[in-house]
Amino acid sequence: MPHDHSAGHAGRKRPVAVSAGKPSHRLPRWLPLASLALVIGLAAGAFALTRAGPTEPESWSRLGTQDVHSLAFVGDDPKHLLFGHHNGIAETRDGGETLAPLPGGEDAMGMAAAADGSIVIAGHEVFTASRDGGQTWAPIAADLPSLDIHGFTRDPADPARMWAYLAIGGLWESIDSGAHWTRVREDNVLFPVAVNDGATTRLLGVDVSGLVASTDGGRTWTTLGVPPGLPVMSLVATPDGRTVYVGTGDGVFRSDDGGASWIATGYTGSAFALATTPDGQTVGVVSRTTEFFRSTDGGATWPGPR
Repeated sequence: MPHDHSAGHAGRKRPVAVSAGKPSHRLPRWLPLASLALVIGLAAGAFALTRAGPTEPESWSRLGTQDVHSLAFVGDDPKHLLFGHHNGIAETRDGGETLAPLPGGEDAMGMAAAADGSIVIAGHEVFTASRDGGQTWAPIAADLPSLDIHGFTRDPADPARMWAYLAIGGLWESIDSGAHWTRVREDNVLFPVAVNDGATTRLLGVDVSGLVASTDGGRTWTTLGVPPGLPVMSLVATPDGRTVYVGTGDGVFRSDDGGASWIATGYTGSAFALATTPDGQTVGVVSRTTEFFRSTDGGATWPGPR
């Protein structure tokens, strides 16, 4: 996820049983007692919820870096993550309890790991790739007008197709693993995220109108709405685009309909970097103070390591 410094279900009415024969206007003797028990039960439940309150998120670790740039899960492993910062990438394979630096020390402002084991990082005058999970790196020879890349994403259906948001402005597209680029939008689109539902690749991003989407590679855009908790500090989605998370200074919000409606998660701190597994259930967050948090139930709770 790049760095550039988220409806409840309507209650269903229970079906009412209808008896054949003559209607009766007398209430059953047990009904008042049942009603009273129901009221007491609801009151007790409400009291218990009030007493318990939401559980405070517990951090797994403090990264201690000077800045917070990007975060990504590797494949569908909920315990394998990469954290990008100005001096490189830190890797965890135990869900965030321990982290170790990967070889290399370049700025990982934007980061995209693909299912084939390749990782591409982009940042301040940085555009480089690894084909072996981050053990070795090689610069990508790109014909971009600038390598000051503030936002970066790859097509889940075709990792050779990618988009970059440049500090000089505009959104650019490549279909050959980053060698050649075409400018597809003059205006800025922050936090670009590519998703694919099996038929169409869409781009999500943020501009002055709110959360926006494109189905033609970034050439035209539709506004989906304004996410809660503005300003947005991070944006991530499942590969199919159905589940979307936005990170703000006041917490993380989740959408299960592609960004049309939102609910608050149990995380209420700053969210400078976000990541989610392909199923949308495990979510990682890095705060402004470089603390790492992880949820395994779609953001409802954020317990620390056990």
